[in-house]
Amino acid sequence: MSSRCERQLGYIIPTPKKIEKSEERILLSDTICVAHEAFLPAASTLCASVKKIFGKDITLSDRGIMLIKDDRMQAASYSVDTRGDCVILRANDFEGICYALSTFIMMITERDGELCLARSFISDAPDRDYRALMVDLAREWHPLNTILKYIDVCFMLKIKYLHLHFIDDQRYTLPSCVLPELTKYSEHYTLDDIEKMRAYANERSVIIVPEFEVPGHAAMLVRTYPEIFALRAKSEDGATIVSDGGAIITAKNIICAGSSVTHDAVSKLIDEVCKMFPESPYIHIGGDEANINAWNDCHECVDYMREHGISDVHELYSEFVGRVAQMVIDNGRTPIVWEGFPEKGVDYIPKETIVIAWESLYQLAPSLLKHGFRVINGSWKPLYIVPSYQNRWGAREILDWNVYTWQHWWDRSPAKLNPIHVPPTDQVLGAQISAWECTYEEEIGKVLESLPTLSELTWNTERLYTTDEFLNKLRHNVHRIARLIADV
Repeated sequence: MSSRCERQLGYIIPTPKKIEKSEERILLSDTICVAHEAFLPAASTLCASVKKIFGKDITLSDRGIMLIKDDRMQAASYSVDTRGDCVILRANDFEGICYALSTFIMMITERDGELCLARSFISDAPDRDYRALMVDLAREWHPLNTILKYIDVCFMLKIKYLHLHFIDDQRYTLPSCVLPELTKYSEHYTLDDIEKMRAYANERSVIIVPEFEVPGHAAMLVRTYPEIFALRAKSEDGATIVSDGGAIITAKNIICAGSSVTHDAVSKLIDEVCKMFPESPYIHIGGDEANINAWNDCHECVDYMREHGISDVHELYSEFVGRVAQMVIDNGRTPIVWEGFPEKGVDYIPKETIVIAWESLYQLAPSLLKHGFRVINGSWKPLYIVPSYQNRWGAREILDWNVYTWQHWWDRSPAKLNPIHVPPTDQVLGAQISAWECTYEEEIGKVLESLPTLSELTWNTERLYTTDEFLNKLRHNVHRIARLIADV
């Protein structure tokens, strides 16, 4: 472990665990050599990134910057060695070599018109695996090129997961062969778009976590296929009435939890999403803010509760979320849900399920941990970016937070007056910044302030910088990342 003085050298975010650095500098090589075929995409990423940021061409060769696979190193760890005649980047896996690349790019400085690096040795590995950015694609449409920009941002900041909120009341933005009419009312991505996202992310070791939203936030499902998803009431003569959002049942954005037809359709859509994103170990299934009281007026839900010994809609809520989570598990993936299901019926939820604790209202982090769930810290304060709220947090507030703390601005949440703290535990997998209801233009500046700070405090759970020191690093790197994602 380096001394604190050594850690303060340089502008690298997140701060590496070990830095040995001298004042001597070397010129940036214009060639790169890949010693292992699996690292070839990483070399292409480095060349493209350096060209975009600095305007310098780097070409493949048998010398220059060396990318070396070292099986002795731990997964996701890396080293950058610029002390000798050639620059050597080492890692055991593709994830690690991409982290080495982002550190290398942040090490480059401009002096007397030349690009150079300090002679140094860096070795590093993350403290927390789950470091994520969530972008809301359903409330505000994001063209494909903006998603590629976010992949670049994640790559530069060693953010491992890009959580894409594809589906909500306003849009169903994923292509669907199972229910093709889902996309007819709004913008959506094509299968070719999805392939481009995946390929671009894979080249930078960024994992896309897709979100499919049920039972609430599902107006597009109900609107497009009411015969499959809508709640069902009965008229005075006993005939089933399918709700269209009229007077019989006014719940337009929650799907039926009792119909076998609905269950089968959700299962097929989950299967489709899993096949669309084969690299992701996680599939997010939503699971929060559902108007479950409407289920009391749906005869299919009432019949289902009676047949299965479920006492009320709160227990049905947990049971339904558990059923959908199991669909994800049956596909060989791990389900993620928003904090939303109540403690009542918690045993219906498979313990493999990961919960993003965000509002500290429906079920608090200590309760989720007690019940054996792994959690991701998505604390609204200071990790949310939402334009419709006056509360606005940035780097300073995030620096005063840590991954074991939940806060809120809302009076209804107990975390407002008494922030929730849990003891350090591996059950807390990490944290994420969530950008809601914004266009790309509205959110990108806020993301470039908040996300580097989250990266710093999840890669290193020990805080290493004063606020002013970190803000100086932040300004330097935001400028560099902005050049990488700028339109040509």
